[in-house]
Amino acid sequence: MGVRGKQWAEVINKHPDTIVVAYVRKNVNLAHIPGEQWDESIPCFSSLAEALECVDADAVVIVSPPEYHYDQVLTAFDHGCHVICEKPLSENYDECIEMVKEAEKRKLIFMIGMNFRYLSVTKKYREIVQNKSIGEIGYGHFTYIRNRDGNRSDLNKYPLTMLQPMLLEQSIHHIDLLRFCYGSEITTVSAQTWRPFWSTYQDDCCVSADFQFANGIRAAYLGTWTSGSNRLYYEWRTDFSKGTLRQCHQFRDLFQSRLDPDLALTGENFKTDPDIEPWLPVEIPTCVEFIDDTYCLLEEFVESIQTGAEPVTSGKDHLKSLGVTLACVESSITGKKIRMDEFYKKKGIPSCWMSGMGFK
Repeated sequence: MGVRGKQWAEVINKHPDTIVVAYVRKNVNLAHIPGEQWDESIPCFSSLAEALECVDADAVVIVSPPEYHYDQVLTAFDHGCHVICEKPLSENYDECIEMVKEAEKRKLIFMIGMNFRYLSVTKKYREIVQNKSIGEIGYGHFTYIRNRDGNRSDLNKYPLTMLQPMLLEQSIHHIDLLRFCYGSEITTVSAQTWRPFWSTYQDDCCVSADFQFANGIRAAYLGTWTSGSNRLYYEWRTDFSKGTLRQCHQFRDLFQSRLDPDLALTGENFKTDPDIEPWLPVEIPTCVEFIDDTYCLLEEFVESIQTGAEPVTSGKDHLKSLGVTLACVESSITGKKIRMDEFYKKKGIPSCWMSGMGFK
């Protein structure tokens, strides 16, 4: 019932096929703080198990810190409930695999709150990649530099002490975006992580990585939560055979330019004129971040429950994004390039789950 919980409650109550029937908060005395605008007619319980014994629920949205996800997901499954769980599913990969297996065994819909996939700018980015309007992809470069002070009152406190907070709480979104928009699986990972001495986080909060995809694409990634500036720097650039695509804001602002081959042979050798192959804005629908995209996630969830079809943003799919994230950690520790097929095999991922991932 924190910041993300408020967003989910707003979205659930907007959707014509869903209503909130209960809240769960460890300290129920904090359930209805004046000014928080929670519906006081809806009961609040101190545990999920108690709530599911007392109310008739079809599904559970889990918006708690990752250390609680395993027990809460299995509790929901025990009561026959479908589940949306915010990422990361767990810091323990074995627990993640077990949760996905349990959902599959019980034929329950299990989705992960990878909300960045449903932003308007993400959909447009993926569309341009798929329709090849500026050619075939060659490579990408993703940079996210932010000074996220973990002591802010409006931020969750658990990242301050968790292992690899940047990777598991932020970079996992970016890794998922790369997989989703490029439409290909990451096959090898090389990475380093570190912690600047002035960071508010106890563990590594910076990561530099190189990803190779099954279709031959390469992507360089740099992400940090500890910066020397409070100005967020976000740029995701992808170079194609006929042009370039560039996102300059994590929720909007998409630009593209078209390659003029003749310019390579004429004019100055180093071209800096902004009028040369100018960045042109790409029109995208407006989007209220964390609300409209969460609504799209909920729509997919409801449709999956109604039809029985596995959602795109499934727990099984999340194992791939989380797997790459944890492979970055392993690469940093060992100093070695990690092959994802070997990583998944070592972790006990069923071979049938890896079909279509492009591994040789």
